Amino acid sequence: MNATELGIESSTINQRVYSRLCELLAHGQWGPNERLDERLLAEQLGVSRTPLREAFTRLASDGVVRHRPYQGNFVRTFTPQQVDDLYEVRKSLEVLAVRSACERATDTEVVQLRLTVDSCHEALDDGDLEAFEEADRKFHSLIVEYARNESLSASLRILNLHVQLVRQVANQEPTLREHTRAHRDGVVEAITRRDSQRAADFLAEHIADVQTSVLQQMEEHEELRAKVSGNA
Repeated sequence: MNATELGIESSTINQRVYSRLCELLAHGQWGPNERLDERLLAEQLGVSRTPLREAFTRLASDGVVRHRPYQGNFVRTFTPQQVDDLYEVRKSLEVLAVRSACERATDTEVVQLRLTVDSCHEALDDGDLEAFEEADRKFHSLIVEYARNESLSASLRILNLHVQLVRQVANQEPTLREHTRAHRDGVVEAITRRDSQRAADFLAEHIADVQTSVLQQMEEHEELRAKVSGNA
């Protein structure tokens, strides 16, 4: 019995398609409530619609895609309360992660974290928002990786995909981007000193500030939308 008969090949394709869609969602390829064009995506990814539909099913189970009968698959939207809850959970889990990283990260890994934060700063100075977002995602993922806790990592994987769907608006705010620069520096310095409490404090403040910014901008967007609707 060969690999194809065992379903290994199709399983690998399904995983690749799912991973690619997760990557595109995390990078803000589609906005909230935007329809995912199955035909177009199949062409762009060079796959049949079968693995694509499998990926949509997984993404729906993850809570990042909503399927509407006879309409298709759409990027999930979040209410302000859902966003607030999301960040509260993220804050708790990432604080746990950074405490563990303080104890378990090697000196070489701390240097890597420092280099990643430097990349964040350089991107900000260059005005390269895409590079900044990529470096910031890496900063958070490295903290989780260095915690060396598989259960924690699994819990944060889906949570952070949700976060990426709602945080695009926060990264557009220049004041917040500059303010959080000090938080990242503080986290790395605290980890270098193996000061878990200080690292936790900096990271909690960092996430709380992003949480406040996202909620504020959601509120402003809703007010603007209501105003435009009222004038229509």
